[in-house]
Amino acid sequence: MKALEVRKVWFTYQSEPVLKNINFSVEEGELVAILGPNGAGKTTLLKIILGLLKPQKGEVRIFGLPPEKARGIVGYVPQNLSPNRRMPITAEAVVLMGAYRGFLKPLGKEIRRAVEEVLQQVGMIAFRKRLFGELSGGQRQRVLIARALVRRPKLLILDEPETGLDPSFQEGFYKLLLRVKQAYGTTILIVTHDVMAVSQRVSSIACLNRELVAHGRPQEVLTGENLKCLYGEAAAYFGHGPAPHMVVEEHSGGNF
Repeated sequence: MKALEVRKVWFTYQSEPVLKNINFSVEEGELVAILGPNGAGKTTLLKIILGLLKPQKGEVRIFGLPPEKARGIVGYVPQNLSPNRRMPITAEAVVLMGAYRGFLKPLGKEIRRAVEEVLQQVGMIAFRKRLFGELSGGQRQRVLIARALVRRPKLLILDEPETGLDPSFQEGFYKLLLRVKQAYGTTILIVTHDVMAVSQRVSSIACLNRELVAHGRPQEVLTGENLKCLYGEAAAYFGHGPAPHMVVEEHSGGNF
């Protein structure tokens, strides 16, 4: 069974097509990126996958289920938050929020063990009593991943996880995702605009710019032609190894 299937999805805002006939699938256990520039329709597609929007045409299936019936098996990590540093909530409490199954139901030993396990898995067990607002951006992202993992989702979705993070954190961040995937067998979907971050770290990429430009392994889809479809005629790439490392814009003088 496919972890995710997006079938002939169309979506229009005020008569303007935002998504046009989007078709792709994700295999169980993959680490996949949806890549595209700002305004490409990534957020709209993400909302459709999460069941927050209904497509005008087409459908989405998550392990064979429509999004509204798959919420119990999907974990979601939003863009890096800028919390109120005065908010008196600990890292542990943030993760516990992801474990609640009903309003004011008591938390048993099983849930507390699960919270400890995921904090250990993301390397944040030593910071469990620290206030969430006092953590660094990378540490907060790890806590949010732990919150999403505490109920053992089959599909984990991360929205622009590199936003606001130090580039030096990225390598460790993707190693963390690989550990999570191996430990729990989780399928992971990353929504991003950052070519450099994903080009050599994911198993496949769906290139999106209102239409599906390409979908496949990074070395197959991150070509100069596809990058121009994503980022415009001024885009170019430096090819170091099997996938491009950088997208740049052409200066008016014609040099890069």
